[in-house]
Amino acid sequence: MDSSFREMPDSPKVALLTFAVYAVILYNVNSFFWKFVFVGYVVFRLLRTDFGRRAVATIPRDIAGLRLLISVKSTINGLFKKDRPIHDIFLDQVRQHPNKVAVIEIETGRQLNYRELNELANQYANLYVNEGYKMGDVVALFMDNSIDFFAIWLGLSKIGVVSAFINSNLKLEPLAHSINVSKCKSCITTASLLPMYQAAVEKNLISDNINVFLATNDIDGRHRSLERDLHLFSKDEPAPVDGLNFKSVLCYIYTSGTTGNPKPAVIKHFRYYWIAMAAGRAFGITKPDVVYITMPMYHSAAGIMGIGSLIAFGSTAVIRKKFSASNFWKDCVKYNVTATQYIGEICRYLLAAKTCPEEKQHKVRLMWGNGLRGQIWKEFVGRFGIKKIGELYGSTEGNSNIVNLDNHVGSCGFMPIYPHIGAFYPVRLIKVDRATGELERDVNGLCVPCVPGETGEMVGVIKEKDALLKFEGYVSDGDTQKKIYRDVFKHGDKVFASGDILHWDELGYLYFVDRCGDTFRWKGENVSTTEVEGILQPVMDVEDATVYGVTVGKMEGRAGMAGVVVKEGINVEKFLSDITSRLTENLASYAIPVFIRLCKEVDRTGTFKLKKTDLQKQGYDLVACKGDPIYYWSGAEKTYKPLTEKMQQDIDAGVYDRF
Repeated sequence: MDSSFREMPDSPKVALLTFAVYAVILYNVNSFFWKFVFVGYVVFRLLRTDFGRRAVATIPRDIAGLRLLISVKSTINGLFKKDRPIHDIFLDQVRQHPNKVAVIEIETGRQLNYRELNELANQYANLYVNEGYKMGDVVALFMDNSIDFFAIWLGLSKIGVVSAFINSNLKLEPLAHSINVSKCKSCITTASLLPMYQAAVEKNLISDNINVFLATNDIDGRHRSLERDLHLFSKDEPAPVDGLNFKSVLCYIYTSGTTGNPKPAVIKHFRYYWIAMAAGRAFGITKPDVVYITMPMYHSAAGIMGIGSLIAFGSTAVIRKKFSASNFWKDCVKYNVTATQYIGEICRYLLAAKTCPEEKQHKVRLMWGNGLRGQIWKEFVGRFGIKKIGELYGSTEGNSNIVNLDNHVGSCGFMPIYPHIGAFYPVRLIKVDRATGELERDVNGLCVPCVPGETGEMVGVIKEKDALLKFEGYVSDGDTQKKIYRDVFKHGDKVFASGDILHWDELGYLYFVDRCGDTFRWKGENVSTTEVEGILQPVMDVEDATVYGVTVGKMEGRAGMAGVVVKEGINVEKFLSDITSRLTENLASYAIPVFIRLCKEVDRTGTFKLKKTDLQKQGYDLVACKGDPIYYWSGAEKTYKPLTEKMQQDIDAGVYDRF
């Protein structure tokens, strides 16, 4: 913070005491003017305090935040009164501009206007009505980015059927868990993803009784192609469903399992609209915008904030199946993109790419998302000429969401610094023991709130009577309860535990620090350490294994590292080959550990578990690891190779990053 903020040593308490003395003097001198002089002096002295200077500096930001909050709440409260489901709200956009281009699919060149997109959704709805599906049934969507991904869940919402958005990178156990926990009646997938689904069925991980449909035009002799049958069904709106409203369940979006496999978070119609509308309004998304979607639509970033801009604002979406650094700016120029999303990794990939003419020719005025590091923020904005960065923080299922409204470098949002604001502000930071992950509590058993300048876990106050502050949780009530802290600020209260550590600076800006608990973020995805441990520990040659995240050179997030204790006398090459097969068969590419450490001397906890905190501090540093063999993952060759001192230096310097 600027040192000038500390020029005045007065605290507000000392300043007020001084005011009182001057008030008495002024009253005796002139009884008429003393009130005005006194008030002016009070204001002057308060502004000269450290707190006063900081408060004045943040007033414009705080007023903007208050206006946004009032605007969002007013809109949502109005929609609660009308109680219309989200597909009905979408029809407002269809009626306003039926012939406007709604969606463009880059790989196929296909594009639909708002009327055509709605008719496609209606055909999917009527097809599933014909199949006997009714309100409350669940259909899993195991698909890549496409127009149909959006049209299918929009159509299913019209008949009250819940869509489960399945991560298209998952394999075997994690895939099976995601399918099974949703309790879906059927799964819609594509020809390219069908083999992964079938592999799980063949291992009896997924029931063969679940109907599988292909969204694409492919025929394999066993599975029905929806695309081939759509022409048989009406493009008219399906019959209204009794009881389907703004508070109904719309879809399940999966979050990383901090205690195991992915967990389906319950997303209701109002929550979907609230997230899409609030984020768009915070950063200025409007009807003329063309939004470029490259992130996976099974996540809330692209699946809600990206494609949701059509529902909330009537914009146009340009959909690419997967992010491509080499095509990013070319696409932006070709399709006149004005807004797009990012995660930190995307920004780094774009900076690492060779310069091209299009990176200066585009019309992108806004990029919004999370994870843009302060260290590269200015370089990124300067090189690509982005007028506004919309950094935000939030979770799919949580009620603790913040936004950076004023382009403050490195910040993911803010909390006002005024005393006692916590009584009115639902988002707070509480102190956590970073070594153990345990909450710090005072003599009364309550949590210790952070003040500006401190670091703690982000939590959101749960208020059951306020729909926006209520924690809807997961499909499993057991998973829901694990994300709730009790007796936090007063006895009997509840908060949503984000599992994220943030720093609150003295101006009120918040900065993401790390994940706590048993997850870490890598390549834009949350990785569950217990999920990876569950793949390693059953291996016969493994006596013990623990997985943790480590920082890697200049890369975003944390890379997975496994500390493994193996039986004496094993063939290391065969062991590495065996676990490589097991990891690649069962895990998504981002969840495969980047480093394997074969631990010789083992420090264990009182319950005989490897000391994860010590291993994490040592990372992949060959010296700190005291001679333990370390192997790194070669993404190109899909194998583990011995880590040498030279390779460690290259990784640290960012010369090597092909994981």
